[in-house]
Amino acid sequence: MRPPKDPTLAATSTLAWWACPGVVYFLGVGTPLAAIKIGMLAVTGKLTLQAAMARRVGQMQTSNHEPIQVLGIIVFNEGQFPTRAAEARERELHNKYAHLARFKSGTKGSEWFNCSVELLDEIRSICSSPADLAVRSVCATLSSVRTEP
Repeated sequence: MRPPKDPTLAATSTLAWWACPGVVYFLGVGTPLAAIKIGMLAVTGKLTLQAAMARRVGQMQTSNHEPIQVLGIIVFNEGQFPTRAAEARERELHNKYAHLARFKSGTKGSEWFNCSVELLDEIRSICSSPADLAVRSVCATLSSVRTEP
């Protein structure tokens, strides 16, 4: 995965997006954890970090049968292009953990990685916790399980 485009070659709309605060997030699914998504987002418009994260996790939860939990967050809000910095860091992490990828690079789902002690240790060492940033760590709860047909 290559780094983001050079800013001198980017469109005006891309530069405006890159100028927003950015976030790299780690989401986990499964009990015990089976998969971890390394993703990024831009905190655009009038959204707060908390609202942007809730929206992203909610969108993903809709199409996932397991409760998604926020494991860690890295906030980028300094410099001329914070979201570009977040995008570059996300790509670095994807490359670093390519050996744990659940799907082929460049395909749908390629942001999901198998859970490992190595990856969990990295998350603990480089991220803020959701609680530290007042971000909800989960947005869904399993209902009680029915055992009858």
